[in-house]
Amino acid sequence: MKSFTFCLLFGALLLSGCAHHKPAESAAVGVFTTPKLDILDSQIKANPENYQAYANRGYALALLGRKEAARADLRKAEELFPKAPMINQVGWAYFNLGDYQTAVEHFEKAGELSQNRSRYDYYSKVLGYWGVGDTAKALENYQLAVEREPKFGQYSTLQERIAEWTPLERRAMFETYALWSKTWRP
Repeated sequence: MKSFTFCLLFGALLLSGCAHHKPAESAAVGVFTTPKLDILDSQIKANPENYQAYANRGYALALLGRKEAARADLRKAEELFPKAPMINQVGWAYFNLGDYQTAVEHFEKAGELSQNRSRYDYYSKVLGYWGVGDTAKALENYQLAVEREPKFGQYSTLQERIAEWTPLERRAMFETYALWSKTWRP
């Protein structure tokens, strides 16, 4: 009976949502340029319609803590190429800025545009819902991500899959995996 009560309490806690997550302060905050930024600047100067360079620079600026410059580049990238892959990519940058609600909106919009057929649709939503504290939706999308890409279903292959993600992205995925593996996985 004790284990049943514990399971009920644990399940209620999980479904109540996780606390709002603040992004870790970037060690690079205050860095104004890097060799990669210099390359992206020159690509944009050579072709002001290079939406991918704007998106990449926006993401890099987000990681460096240059929030307003990042947002400007992300808006420009999305304006130049308002398709599902770009909208999803922009969502990742907003996630790393700590603007989780905007990230969720981008991930949902990208999923709608792709009819949730892109390999990244569900695991991107996991990040966004983790950020806004909606554990139930994060777990639901985690299950869908595993069904689409089984690497997310095993700890060792999950580690390989997300090895180059930012610490915040990895944290969101590992925390969701831990809950999913103990409460959701059949």
